[in-house]
Amino acid sequence: MRILLVFFSLLVINCSKEASYYSEKELDDGFYKEILNNSFIFYEGKASYNINHNGLRREYIMYIPPNIESRENLPVIFNFHGYQGQANQFFNQTNLIDIANANGVVLVYPQGALLDGGATHWNAAPKNSSSNSFINKSNVDDIGFFMTLLEEVNQNNILDLNRVYAIGYSNGGMFSHFLACNTDNVFAAIGDVAGTMLIDTYNNCNPSSPVPVLKIHGTSDNVVAYNGFEQQGFKTVSEVVDFWKINNKSNDEFFFNSMKSNSWANYMGPIDFEKYTYESSQNNSTVVHYKMLGGRHWWDYSLDNNLKTSSLLWEFFSKHSKE
Repeated sequence: MRILLVFFSLLVINCSKEASYYSEKELDDGFYKEILNNSFIFYEGKASYNINHNGLRREYIMYIPPNIESRENLPVIFNFHGYQGQANQFFNQTNLIDIANANGVVLVYPQGALLDGGATHWNAAPKNSSSNSFINKSNVDDIGFFMTLLEEVNQNNILDLNRVYAIGYSNGGMFSHFLACNTDNVFAAIGDVAGTMLIDTYNNCNPSSPVPVLKIHGTSDNVVAYNGFEQQGFKTVSEVVDFWKINNKSNDEFFFNSMKSNSWANYMGPIDFEKYTYESSQNNSTVVHYKMLGGRHWWDYSLDNNLKTSSLLWEFFSKHSKE
């Protein structure tokens, strides 16, 4: 087995793109199987890879469900961590493996670049933005990194490019809006958990097409306030939802559901979910907002499996593909 592992390692090291991590135990258990295209290897299961973009070495984690029947036309979810976050930790936090396995979904968790002070981040507004937000303080080309990454992940033609999804938490949620505003008909849908649109992104957003949007936010969020934070250039949740409603030509009426859930934070007690659904008679670009009454700056707001964020986002994403 060690000889086989060394052989794989030599293959990878001699590639222009490099797989930097895999577990010997998991290889022994047969959890990873190689997917070969010329000399580059993607492994089934979870693995970490590196690419170079604009002189920066960028890392991403990818999960390919094991034992899928076909490695073609698979949907993909790009999930962006929050400010100061780590891709591997965020992978574990978001709990999407069961959904990926059940539905043949590829998961990609890119790692944000470092600021001079050591914090990881995503640039979620235009370069030279006038926004006061501390989040957009570098010149790293994160959109270019994403487009390069999308091409790399699909180099074996395993993706269905009509089912490319992006979601993020906090700063990562801000970046998902920025991507939708500044890419040309790439996404079938995006999502944002506890994030917002930065003011310069909001003011300069001109999507090339309608974009279905899922917005999840707690009303007691003390980091990215539900009602915005003008000094940091954070738009309110209502402004963000209204922006996408207008862009998507949503109907004036909406569907409303409410439900009570047991919160994972015991001291908070039950969390009331309010779900607002805005549809369009002109296209399939639904806007859905979960208003978590009393929820804070969290990824998950519930202990109930069907109300966990992973379940809510796949329920939404699975209904949308590019027309």
